[in-house]
Amino acid sequence: MDLSKLNRAELAKLVEDSRAELDELATRGVELNGSDIAKFDELESTVKDARARIGSIDARMESLKSRGSDASFTDDAPVSARAAKPANELRGKLTLSKGDSLRSWEAQNGNIDGNATGLSFDKLLRGMATGEWIGADSERALVTTNSTAIVPTPLGSDLIDLARPRSVVLQAGATIVPMSTKTLRVPRLIGEGAPQFYAEGAQRNAADLSFDSVTLDAKTYDRLILISKELFEDSDPNIGDVISNAFAAQYALGIDQFALFGDGQGVNPLGLVNVPAVPKVSHGANGTAVTNYDWLIQAYGNVLGRSFLPTAQIGSPRTATSLALLKNSQGDYLAPPANLPLGLPSSVVPNNVLQGTSTDTSYLITGDFAQLYIGLRSSFTIKVLGERFADTGQIGFLASSRWDVAVAQPNAFQVDLGLRA
Repeated sequence: MDLSKLNRAELAKLVEDSRAELDELATRGVELNGSDIAKFDELESTVKDARARIGSIDARMESLKSRGSDASFTDDAPVSARAAKPANELRGKLTLSKGDSLRSWEAQNGNIDGNATGLSFDKLLRGMATGEWIGADSERALVTTNSTAIVPTPLGSDLIDLARPRSVVLQAGATIVPMSTKTLRVPRLIGEGAPQFYAEGAQRNAADLSFDSVTLDAKTYDRLILISKELFEDSDPNIGDVISNAFAAQYALGIDQFALFGDGQGVNPLGLVNVPAVPKVSHGANGTAVTNYDWLIQAYGNVLGRSFLPTAQIGSPRTATSLALLKNSQGDYLAPPANLPLGLPSSVVPNNVLQGTSTDTSYLITGDFAQLYIGLRSSFTIKVLGERFADTGQIGFLASSRWDVAVAQPNAFQVDLGLRA
């Protein structure tokens, strides 16, 4: 359907009809099959595009109405006055940096109503787990069976925003790429040419920028989330997001695990450490103990020498502890060198990597993490696992989402191998 041929009223009717179909899919009380999920995605895309088109029409109408009274639209208005109109900074943006909110991006690009409020992720999870829906009628309508819910885009975006400060790769500055389709190609710069001086009248040589792209292919990812029954009993969904924060913290670990160490086998994404083009440095045939900051400084310098500024170094808690315990001859603890980037320990970094005869080595990952792309589809499906974890005093949730990982510039990173405590 060509939305550009529809007027505003027709677009509004299309949104209304599509939303009705989405509501029917979400509330009819049966498990969604593959064709239903495809239809759900198609309807979501239609609603998003139609809302964006309506927003564009409204913006043009407001512009036309303002021209008669706003000096910033007149030809003789000063340039500063014309530039004073604030724009939605995330509208049309392909990627989101560390400080950008996914929910704000969704709202500014017409995917959700920017004023949409009232839904609570905590109320949804509590109702699914306990069957108590007091004050949560809107959340209850999202449940497709007694144990399964499709999480709407605003709540899905909120959950991802909650997970971001708990994920080490996102703390390090990894780039979020919102995916409105299953497959998305993101352009990247691969060559900048060679500037040079010329004599007067000499022939100029073309030195164009050159580009290619990285491809993100949304893969279905299931994450088992365990939350204690005490947390449900002791938290009040009306005054906080205790449960959703706990949920997001566990989900963030899954992002880190596959973004760094995904093996690329079958449907698994290929994580940064296993990308062949990422430079690797090995320390000893059987690994070597960490006794100073030399490797960290050298890794920083190597990445810097390839024209990328490292934003972080990620290692295991064991490596972080070994470095923190370093002392001088007087027994004083050593401070890390001032020029090192942010150090981030993560439990997903293993300490049992085989190198030579050693079975206890680890990794250090240095890089400009803005060159690590995390492609996210904001939709979630959540299923309660009933009584499976009742004997441990926990409630299990199976969260299903779709995302992928890609390294935009392999030379922006270095992986050091063979670190021993």
